[in-house]
Amino acid sequence: MRCVIVSDFGSVNGGAAKVAIESARGLAEAGVEVVFACAIGQVSDRLSHPNIAVEAFGGEEVWRVEGKLAAARQGIWNAKAHAFLAMLFGRQPRGTVIHLHQWTKAFSPAAIAAAGESGLPVAITLHDYFSFCPTGGYFDFQANAPCRLEPMSAGCVVRNCDRASYVHKLVRVARQWRSNKALHALKAPLFIHVSDFARRFAEPFLPIAGRHVVVENMMEAPRREPARVADNRHALFLGRFTQEKAGDLLAEAARRAEMPVRFVGEGPLQARIAAINPQAQIRGWVPAEHVFDEIAQARCLVLPSLWFEPGPLVVAEARSLGVPVVLARTTGPASWVFDGDDGLLVDGGDVDGLATALSRLKDDALASTMGAAAYRRYWADPLTTSRHVERTLAAYSRLAVA
Repeated sequence: MRCVIVSDFGSVNGGAAKVAIESARGLAEAGVEVVFACAIGQVSDRLSHPNIAVEAFGGEEVWRVEGKLAAARQGIWNAKAHAFLAMLFGRQPRGTVIHLHQWTKAFSPAAIAAAGESGLPVAITLHDYFSFCPTGGYFDFQANAPCRLEPMSAGCVVRNCDRASYVHKLVRVARQWRSNKALHALKAPLFIHVSDFARRFAEPFLPIAGRHVVVENMMEAPRREPARVADNRHALFLGRFTQEKAGDLLAEAARRAEMPVRFVGEGPLQARIAAINPQAQIRGWVPAEHVFDEIAQARCLVLPSLWFEPGPLVVAEARSLGVPVVLARTTGPASWVFDGDDGLLVDGGDVDGLATALSRLKDDALASTMGAAAYRRYWADPLTTSRHVERTLAAYSRLAVA
């Protein structure tokens, strides 16, 4: 089997790039011939393997292009990227799978169009919602709430929902128009979702000709003894301090519940979090090799996201350590949680419900019981790379019979 993986980045700078790179490595180790097409930055050492050929476009991140008009033009349609990918895809033997992971930062919708023009089977992993939403998050940053509009409808186009500005939104609308045109030209594409929730949410917005499958992202966790959560006191938020991730709501809920809380990360809401809850511990990012140690010190991990987050792996990291989670029920990992048994689900934006959940977890026995259940369920089916590769290959086989 042979595949071409398309990722804007050739090294890890976020979740999508990490999954693309680790998936390529896992597939190569399983005997698949992999071509890894990237555009930005250095190439990860993880792509050094006899079964991986790296094809670097040598582009740059769209908003680092000199001149706003040039950046906008490249974001909407990168003609050079189209030529590069069309030539690359054209060299591939029949039956090669083209697997798109990320294209919005450099390749542009030209990547989708080139894939469709090749006549080869196409798979697309939805790490976000850029396949149908201009801003990629289906979130109204001006209203600080999930979007309720039909993507690319008249109401969507005129709505100023972008984090930056309405002009920025209009550029994204133009890019989405090109994306939609390319997506609808694909013959029976396979959309790969990273959680059951993300599939149920996204499927109605995607081309009717598409097929759908869930392949969770990998998360290689060392199997350790479960954390002694009854000995821990603080709730933990681990991530960017941005409005859609709602760290400020956790700060308020923890204050009401009189539960210590620790925020690990960075972002524009840091000052607001500190003002709401002066007792909160706020720390910068911890090195990747210390993330599990950080989580193991927590009473619970909290993910209060307001947006419909597809599949953040920090929840799996906590469950692998036996740390119970409190998270919004409109997030991907909510489908892993048995509410009240191995974690607690709350409505996004419900500060009272979040405070109540934190108060419940102040009970040592309950926290310990939930943590033990989370640990047991995670290790019954861990998110290993081999699991991810097996399910990815099964997804590719569906394309082969299209």
